[in-house]
Amino acid sequence: MMPFGLGRRACPGMGLAQRLVGLTLGSLIQCFEWERIGCQKIDMTEGKGITMPKAEALEVMCKPRPIINKILLGST
Repeated sequence: MMPFGLGRRACPGMGLAQRLVGLTLGSLIQCFEWERIGCQKIDMTEGKGITMPKAEALEVMCKPRPIINKILLGST
């Protein structure tokens, strides 16, 4: 199953969707510090479904980076 289709019936928003996913992921990585909750090894077992979800969800904690707070609030 193709998510956007191919050929004449291709999704007209495919290019925009691909750009937005990249922009969103990049912003999350750049603006936050990410930490795992717990010290257990990450279970990479695949779940059932078309999108191949993880069998056990990954839990993380995110904190805004201090420099981003200064930039967004406009303080120096």
